[in-house]
Amino acid sequence: MLPPDFEALALEHGLIKTQWPNAKVSTAAELLRFILLHVGADLPLRQTVATIAESGGPSLSAVWLHHRMRKARGYLAALVSRLTATVDATPEHWAGYEMVCVDASSVSGPGATGTDARLHAVIRLHDLAVVEAEVTNETGGETLKRFIWSADQLVIADRAYANPPGIAWIVDHGSDILVRVNRGSLPLYHEDGQPLDVLSWCRALTRHAASQLKANVIVKRRGTPRVIAGRLVGFRLPEAEAEEARARVRSEHGKQVTEEQLEAATYVILFTTAPSDRLSAARCVEAYRLRWQVELLFKRWKSLCHFDRLPNYRDDTIQSWLTAKLLLGLLLDRVGAVALPPPPLTSRSPRALAREPWKLTSIVWPMMLAAIMPLKLETAIAHMPELAARLESLSNDGDDRQVPAFRNRFFIDCPELTTANC
Repeated sequence: MLPPDFEALALEHGLIKTQWPNAKVSTAAELLRFILLHVGADLPLRQTVATIAESGGPSLSAVWLHHRMRKARGYLAALVSRLTATVDATPEHWAGYEMVCVDASSVSGPGATGTDARLHAVIRLHDLAVVEAEVTNETGGETLKRFIWSADQLVIADRAYANPPGIAWIVDHGSDILVRVNRGSLPLYHEDGQPLDVLSWCRALTRHAASQLKANVIVKRRGTPRVIAGRLVGFRLPEAEAEEARARVRSEHGKQVTEEQLEAATYVILFTTAPSDRLSAARCVEAYRLRWQVELLFKRWKSLCHFDRLPNYRDDTIQSWLTAKLLLGLLLDRVGAVALPPPPLTSRSPRALAREPWKLTSIVWPMMLAAIMPLKLETAIAHMPELAARLESLSNDGDDRQVPAFRNRFFIDCPELTTANC
């Protein structure tokens, strides 16, 4: 499942040193066994190296693996790039469009109060394949300019991506955009150039059906402002759904919530550059509902594959660890798709993989981890004494500050239990 040049890439990124004949790890396959076992099975460094050593692999220190993780991010990112670049491009078309969704998800390390890294992904809706993916630090924002788009794609995005430069980037690649309107970052204009009051237009929506209005986006660059023609698409939510939306807004903004924000939550407001004769207002709303599939992808990765369990604090190892998780997620995507034919496609049945992919993920993920694990259960029992002794030796060579802290905390009332006889 790996790219054919994965060994050469390891040499190119300096992770394998062929000029050192006595190196215990001389191939990328051996190196990836360490990295993917550490990341995929959520094993600490010491348990990872001890398990591989007892299975007959090279005997190395936890510090060695830590240093490799610090340097591995570029190599792992190159593998991710190749896996996404070779994804089968068979499209699902809506009037000639290939439907793709883009989104990002934040992850945090232990004890963090904010974001430590961010995972960005683009998925194709007809088969839920990950088309592009990238890991950034906490400063990597959600922007449409992060990816290269193809002609005749319809890019579906939430309001975080709603801004004139991003829309211009999409149009320049021959694609179209369907994005939820963010009234703060995406000003819209009438055809005569006058500002468009989105909320006033929405107040005239009386039925729970999609309506549309011609609207322009103006990109202000050096020289003459550029006008991008599009449509405003909106509909009023039924009262029960509107109240749920208002409750989410109150929860998000707390006491600072405004009446205007609560009113805006009553509507779904979209902007698209797709022509109306190619995608009607009702089809735009139907297409936007599919955006939830990328949210479900992140939920599967986090809940079943533990993408959100960052084990460390350093920025370099955090990004390497998360990129390795992403590599495993893409391999999981490929393994699950090997014998799975695409669902039947019809113009009126746009639901992507109604088979509920999380069920496949929950089966295939532990199988992948079992395949990565070099020590099988039937032989592990016989190796338990040696494995325990190896772990003890690794602990004795490391930092023992945790042990005195534990004793001081729990044995303060037991003066007879000293460090010497504990």
